[in-house]
Amino acid sequence: MLGRKITRDLLLVVVVVAILVGVPVATITAYSPELNSSAVNPDPADVMSNSTSPTCSPTSLCPFMLDTAYGFNNLFGLGISGAGQTIVIVDACGDPSLSSDLRAFDLQFGLANPVVNIKDIGGTPCSDSGWSVETSLDAEWAHVTAPKAKIDILVAAVPDTRDIYDAWIYALNHHLGNQISNSFGGAGCYNGACDAEIGQGIGSCGSIRGTDGINVAKILQLAEKDNVTVLAGSGDSGASGLGTSQEEAIPADCQGVLTVGGTTLSVNASGNYEGETAWNGSGGGYTTNREPNYQLYAGIVDPYHTLAKPDVAAVADPNTGVEVYNNGTWEVIGGTSVSCPIWAGFMADVNQMRAQNGLRPAGFVNQFLYSTVYDADGSSPLYKEDFHDVTAGNNTWSAGPGWNPDTGLGTFIVPALAETLGTSPEA
Repeated sequence: MLGRKITRDLLLVVVVVAILVGVPVATITAYSPELNSSAVNPDPADVMSNSTSPTCSPTSLCPFMLDTAYGFNNLFGLGISGAGQTIVIVDACGDPSLSSDLRAFDLQFGLANPVVNIKDIGGTPCSDSGWSVETSLDAEWAHVTAPKAKIDILVAAVPDTRDIYDAWIYALNHHLGNQISNSFGGAGCYNGACDAEIGQGIGSCGSIRGTDGINVAKILQLAEKDNVTVLAGSGDSGASGLGTSQEEAIPADCQGVLTVGGTTLSVNASGNYEGETAWNGSGGGYTTNREPNYQLYAGIVDPYHTLAKPDVAAVADPNTGVEVYNNGTWEVIGGTSVSCPIWAGFMADVNQMRAQNGLRPAGFVNQFLYSTVYDADGSSPLYKEDFHDVTAGNNTWSAGPGWNPDTGLGTFIVPALAETLGTSPEA
């Protein structure tokens, strides 16, 4: 299964499963917490370690370190920090202490507290410590990379497909924001049955079996029409999809999603970038969905001739994780639950720049990234200017030059990629 990572000294995996009496639901999992080491069987949420203060080191990143490593600080120096934009974050159950958590996080790191709106979807939210940490993580680190953006958090009452995707529909119907961040996934189960024929993520993204009758692909078409970027973490259990033992999972396996994988980020004590490798937990591989023309044009090496994921990446290894404040404690967290909101904040920065240049919001950027920034076999000069090409490491699939099924196109060189996306009418 997919997993969100929380690192200190031990490993713990959380899987949150909603069960509604009399109502068929599919499994949705928050990217389950893990504390250093290899994966174990899913277990109820239980944070095994905590700290009274952040440490700020190359193995426990604070905001200034990540901002320095990727170049967000240079973007902020130009006045680009998500102003006028809204980041929509979809989670289940929520974090009852989110307001105080975010205030404490901002006070610690000298950030201005953002405008935050919280909307419950589907009724009174459930209570779950794993989803609580997830919500804090998503809000705090989207805020780090777009400190002047507003944050709208849509809280599904329970982590089932109906409430989760109702949150997407609510965001689109109410035009909340042009970037929607999702740190969850589901695979293989519907109405008590789990196999390779039915279930979320098995087969076409447009399938309604395993998603409680909801056609996720059609919702994504609406998002593209409205210039909304839908982002999702690629998962934390390594290679998935065809040729592997791991099931692919909606929404990360959908063409209409900007799917974010994970890296091991090396920095010095000041946050200066020293390199990246593919994190071995980064979800990625070859899905059962049709290969899009833009990946064919880009020359993505795909032995199955299907949609390949992820698209992009950012830091996710729990051994180089980020500091998160939740319910009075500090935790060091990794996983694509980190890389996804980091990219959501980046897209808010891009859309501020686009608004200043009189351009529509970026929306579905995948085609532009593959066809223009990367081009055929990574031949565009923009590729070396805009991306760190992550060529080492593996998630079972080995990384290599250009796109790979561990980290996609790679990680952003923030000022350069923001300028490309923020000034190109075609993006």
